[in-house]
Amino acid sequence: MTVIAPIDVAERVEALDELRRARRSNHRRNIHWVDALYNVYLTAVGALVAVLVTASWIPEEKLDDAGIAGFISATPGWVGLAVAVAWAGGLRSGGRGGPLTLEPAVVFHELLGPVPRGPALRAPAMKLLRFAAFAGLLVGALVGVQATRRLPGNALVIVGCAALLGLALTTSTVGLAMLVSGRRVHRYVALAVGLGLVAWAVADLWFGTVTSPTTMLATLAVWPEQFNAVAFVGLVLSGLAVVVGLSGIAGTSIESARRRAGLVSQLRFAVTLQDVRTVVLLRRQLNEEEPRAQPWIRFTPKARSRVYPTWKRDLQGYLRFPITRVLRLVGLAVAAGLCLGFVWRGVPAAIVGAAAALFIAAYEANEPIGQEIDHPTRWYGPPVEPGSLLTRHLPGAIVLMLLECVLVAAAALILVPPGVVAQLAPIVIIPVAGGAAIGGAVATVTGLPGPTADFGRSGMSGVGDGMGGDIFGYQALARLLLPPAIVLAALAPLLAAGHDPDAIAETAGRVSNLVSFSLVTTVAGFIYVRTRRPSRL
Repeated sequence: MTVIAPIDVAERVEALDELRRARRSNHRRNIHWVDALYNVYLTAVGALVAVLVTASWIPEEKLDDAGIAGFISATPGWVGLAVAVAWAGGLRSGGRGGPLTLEPAVVFHELLGPVPRGPALRAPAMKLLRFAAFAGLLVGALVGVQATRRLPGNALVIVGCAALLGLALTTSTVGLAMLVSGRRVHRYVALAVGLGLVAWAVADLWFGTVTSPTTMLATLAVWPEQFNAVAFVGLVLSGLAVVVGLSGIAGTSIESARRRAGLVSQLRFAVTLQDVRTVVLLRRQLNEEEPRAQPWIRFTPKARSRVYPTWKRDLQGYLRFPITRVLRLVGLAVAAGLCLGFVWRGVPAAIVGAAAALFIAAYEANEPIGQEIDHPTRWYGPPVEPGSLLTRHLPGAIVLMLLECVLVAAAALILVPPGVVAQLAPIVIIPVAGGAAIGGAVATVTGLPGPTADFGRSGMSGVGDGMGGDIFGYQALARLLLPPAIVLAALAPLLAAGHDPDAIAETAGRVSNLVSFSLVTTVAGFIYVRTRRPSRL
């Protein structure tokens, strides 16, 4: 009778750890110290620039007693809503197989090897948690440094509370994602729980209460001015989410991990090449986002019509947007409106958030142009100038962004008086919609970076031909920043609106005068799109 020797699990786990240590050692050996120092230098310079720029937008005068009272009453609700949105995102990621992004070799050789899945996944999970903790501490500390310009009290306490809040937020978000993924909770259940948390946080914000776990955690932000022990409940729940998430990480689906591994490896390669279009398409595959089989509204085609075929195609494409994309557009509109509301309340730096939200929405609105870019032979085939064909898609994107801007104005009413919105919206809504649509179109048609002899056929690719690596780096940075800058320029006139509702009649005139200057970047972006040709056939 054959006796099967018992499997020594501890020995196999130790062997796996040794292989991982050897792999990390080989990886570090291939990295030159100059390259590592250069990356640290770029990160430090970027953080310093971010601190200096945001500091220039924040007034230096300290809050008075009334301002401190308003800060204590309003901050937990708004920060709690932000925490709820982050937790909902973590739950959604876990329902789709996240948050771990493993390499294909890890999935095929480690998870399918004779090693328990828990120990095999614990190291990647701890690595992700360490990164989330570091990012949360860093961002929280930077926010705390800026808060010291307005809040009285000990600067170390302010920075420490902000850093602790950032640490709890990022690690708990990752922990919730691991909890959902390890327990294989259905994604719709996870999404429903996330939406419930957001609704609970909105109720706390509306009624000024502290009942949801997200608002309890958010009270940590006001500790420098008023201590509230309920924040300990939020901290305990955050830590519990991390512990429970790590304990059940062994239940992660191998099928989901394998699918994510293949897509994430392609996604990283596309990010390295700065191929924005490919990044967007891979993200949609990662989220399993497909167009609707049936349009939201069905139209009967006519035999003859004077409407451009491109406009018909655009409408049919918009009517097949999946519900997730529609909800994303609505969420971006609400985020942009709230950011503009904070601009009115005296936080001019929030205009960057509004520009970012509108830029992402505009990229979705330019999906018809993206389809042309994906099929260069069809784009080059019709007997019209290729750039002219692209510009025929712009009216549809502008109309969709007009609807988006209407939602933005409605969301801004939460923080801005209705009379102010009624005065400013007719002045800026069309220029902002046009600027956002053009900015999204420029980002869509910009080709891959790389040397080429034909500037006209490759977008910005030929600008840096014959130049050094440093100049090419600045060129690549410009490719990423110029399209959102067009949207930011369209929103910039709103900074002249001031903060006094009684003087809005006068400031509205200044805003109207500045709108004409912001149109310069919009027209330049339109010309850029008009002169594009396929980069590869």
